[in-house]
Amino acid sequence: MSHEQTNHQGTWAMNRLRLLLIGCCMLACAVARADTLLVVIPEPSSLTEEFVERLREQRRYDDVLVHSLASSSSAPDASRVITMGSRSLQWRLDQKHDTPTIATYISRSTLTDLGISPLAKSVQILLANPAPSRQLRLAQLLIPRIENIGALFTPQHQAQLAEWEQSATTLGLNLVSMPLNKQAQLGRQMIDLLDRSDVLVALDDPNIYNADNLKTILLSSYTRNKVLIGPSAPFINAGSLSTTYSTPEQMAQSVDDLLDAPWHGGVISYPRYFSVLSNAQVARSLGFPPPDDDALSSQLRQQEVGQ
Repeated sequence: MSHEQTNHQGTWAMNRLRLLLIGCCMLACAVARADTLLVVIPEPSSLTEEFVERLREQRRYDDVLVHSLASSSSAPDASRVITMGSRSLQWRLDQKHDTPTIATYISRSTLTDLGISPLAKSVQILLANPAPSRQLRLAQLLIPRIENIGALFTPQHQAQLAEWEQSATTLGLNLVSMPLNKQAQLGRQMIDLLDRSDVLVALDDPNIYNADNLKTILLSSYTRNKVLIGPSAPFINAGSLSTTYSTPEQMAQSVDDLLDAPWHGGVISYPRYFSVLSNAQVARSLGFPPPDDDALSSQLRQQEVGQ
């Protein structure tokens, strides 16, 4: 073997050793920074399983534990807590400790009902609701040249209007809001609102958007050739045209981002990752082309990145 070949092999061996040492150092650093994450769930379900599985994939250097409120065992200690749903959040608040906590699958209406205000500095809320700005952008993509957005609300959930109004103004839209003070007035109020609007957006107001009222809302909108955007994925099969929503995997991705970011207690945010779900049959019946949900999702993401 020549002297040159010997030097080449020596250099290759040294480089390989250097890379191996760097890899070991990176692994050691990751392990040193590892957290014990406790996911608190009301009870096991396919949704909680999908969420936890994806979170474990995202946080492969962390120890991700699960505690079910349906279990009689006590919750293990953890450096950070992730709750799923209102029962789990209430359980966490009853513990009276300051462990940093990200509360997921909480709606705006639930926060109102629970009376959690202001939030403790040890708690962040990751809402299950679609972001108003995202819903309004979706409406603009589906129905170009719209100007007036109709929003019906009950006084109990009127506080949501401020964010919708701000988002509408930013996007050059006019939010036409109307209160519903009595359930018996729903049909008449819907007609008045739809006559002044190009499209109807659903706020997170379970006093309005529920199984008992859905038929009245949809029939009123369809007879005036107007569409309903939102409020959530389950309403799509019932007859809403389209909505943005986050899958359990996307919620886990959003939690992963929050875990890596500097801690800001008392903050309420929306999932960063999302999809679009539409009802093609409703679109065709109202004279719209069937929406391409993947293309809509991509366009919305591009808009949010560029804002």
